[in-house]
Amino acid sequence: MKDNLEGRVVVLFASTILLGACGTQPAGAGLGGALSSGGRAGTGDQMGTGGQAKGGNTANSSGSGGVAATGGASQAGGATGSGGAVVPSGGQPTGGRAAGGQASGGQGSGGRGGAGGFSGAGGAAGGSGADAAIITGGAPGSGGTSADARAGGDVPLSDAAGSGGVAGGGRGGSAGTMATGGATGAGGKTTVVAAPGTTLVKVDVNTKHQTFEGWGTSLAWWAYRIGGWSESKRNQFLDLIVDPVAGLGYNVFRYNIGGGDAPGHNHMEANRQMPGFESSSGTWDWNADSRQTSVLTRLVSTGKDVIIEAFSNSPPYWMTKSGCASGNTDGSNNLKDDSYDTFADYLTEVTKHYHDALGITFRTLEPMNEPNANWWTANGSQEGCHFSAANQQQVIKAVSASLGTKGITDTHLSASDENSMDDAYSIIGAYDATTLAAMAQINVHSYAGSKRTQLRALATSKGKRLWQSESGPLSVTLADNAAAAIFMAGRIIQDLRDLQPEAWIEWQVVDPGETWTSFTVDDSQQTWTPLKRFYMQSGFTRYIRPGATFVDINNADMVAALSADGATLTIVVRNGDTSGSKGFTFDLTSLPSLGTSIDAYRTSTSEDLAHLTSASPQGWSFTATIPANSVTTFVVPVKS
Repeated sequence: MKDNLEGRVVVLFASTILLGACGTQPAGAGLGGALSSGGRAGTGDQMGTGGQAKGGNTANSSGSGGVAATGGASQAGGATGSGGAVVPSGGQPTGGRAAGGQASGGQGSGGRGGAGGFSGAGGAAGGSGADAAIITGGAPGSGGTSADARAGGDVPLSDAAGSGGVAGGGRGGSAGTMATGGATGAGGKTTVVAAPGTTLVKVDVNTKHQTFEGWGTSLAWWAYRIGGWSESKRNQFLDLIVDPVAGLGYNVFRYNIGGGDAPGHNHMEANRQMPGFESSSGTWDWNADSRQTSVLTRLVSTGKDVIIEAFSNSPPYWMTKSGCASGNTDGSNNLKDDSYDTFADYLTEVTKHYHDALGITFRTLEPMNEPNANWWTANGSQEGCHFSAANQQQVIKAVSASLGTKGITDTHLSASDENSMDDAYSIIGAYDATTLAAMAQINVHSYAGSKRTQLRALATSKGKRLWQSESGPLSVTLADNAAAAIFMAGRIIQDLRDLQPEAWIEWQVVDPGETWTSFTVDDSQQTWTPLKRFYMQSGFTRYIRPGATFVDINNADMVAALSADGATLTIVVRNGDTSGSKGFTFDLTSLPSLGTSIDAYRTSTSEDLAHLTSASPQGWSFTATIPANSVTTFVVPVKS
């Protein structure tokens, strides 16, 4: 926590595609160093305005692989054009037509036809213009000539007739073989090779990874803030959070069960002092947290496939050793030794009340937050409580027993929301069998550490669901929200690829820190403005929906996922370079079928999830150029 048939295939990239923009929609966070207000302070430091330092690095390597269009055999009697148009800066080549015959957009150095004819190989690589369109087809065939260069402008994704692009050669014989890319037969797939100047990227839908539950956010502390707005304004804003078409499309929400600090304590920052329900033993006030509850109720009623988790940052102050809900005086265990059962009763009573009185079921209950951290000290800026590894197991067992005693069967335990993935791996890996049996889910924050793959393996071996339950640009210095968007796109991709969580949850959608927030908010006017992080995040969340399954794609700056119904493949690509664009050829030969039009959306310094010119794949591949500092999403139709 801070200071936390015809279908389509969608593919997400963390790089930009040079496509002609044809529409603008809403627009994410960078990676870097120091936190702005609303972040966290460094390990061991007390939380101040800036919060805790955490971090994480994002791999930026580009994988090999790309897709060339299939090269068809020339038909008997028809002269085939080779090549097609090569478009200069900003343009886009596609397979050209020869008089009397059409080049199939195939790859290779002019695949040989029968008696003397050359089969045209569809288009060449486009130039570096700012609005270059997706390049379809393969590398130019040796028999064809390039179209004359045209300054600027896009070439439509349909066939482009090159001036001088027709190969002379004789008539093709029947179904000749390709010189490059392998033989083609009726209905067969040729080997895809990278177009000149591009890197080959291979999508393998037969290698499946995690099935995804969804995207989300914790409600602390922004829900307490927005919960103070008028009902109409509050609902308008919240509807944008759950809307999968025009908004973020979140469906996972983490409700903060506040502990409540001692009367007279005023050291916590604005909106961070969460009210508790039990101000003293046996004294309950179920209206204490009406603000956050009003937000939760709306999200549950309007969202789709909503999953709710409850989590605690600290026990109520009167159960603590220091008498303060932000931690012990020395950062050590703060829950009184004789209060583990009392604390467990508090959490399960809240869980039972929300279920019985409000009809809201917490699927999971997490009793801790970053428990191994030593920055939870008295008189801090937010609620927090240290639990040693042994004490973590003690509280998990106590809460599990309390759930059983009260007959709560719809809520299960999650743990332990460590700040560091390395801490989570080592501590949870040492939990005893009884503790592990009490847990249904492992939660971790991806702020720090590097043991993503090891933690994934641990969760799998123990049969536990794994969530990335909180993240943000902790300990990272970023120039602005746009830089934060590019950074966070990298964090998301690295987490999805290596940690492979079933859900990915950000810390807050509204935060006073510029690089942490997706919106600027004016409480006095009850207005909001989406920022780059909103658009970047939407490039993932609108097109990779709950039920999707992530599949293999061999580039560290990309993720790919098949929709639950198998109708679309989404590819998200990130290009974190500050100046240079990158070209890729995408190999889609692992798909069982392929539609005719690929949609693309891009967020960059000048674009807010702009809808780009659609591409028509040639054969089983398409080529695209991704601009610097951009995130591009491709939605590929899969036709069955």
